[in-house]
Amino acid sequence: MRNYPNMSHCMNQNTLLGLQQILDAMQEDSAEFLEDMSREERRAFKDLFHACEEFMSRSEELVEEGAVI
Repeated sequence: MRNYPNMSHCMNQNTLLGLQQILDAMQEDSAEFLEDMSREERRAFKDLFHACEEFMSRSEELVEEGAVI
């Protein structure tokens, strides 16, 4: 079993807070945002980018299936 950082009852709230922190840093730091990252952070940023794309795709599928948001 994978070691997840959030308990299931609060994973969306915690992830939203983390994503908001990233969005705020992107807004504040602008062009320096990516330049100041370590190699590991840049790799994680790329993985997060792809995870967000997958999240959007799967979310759209749920909505099309009639899930209520």
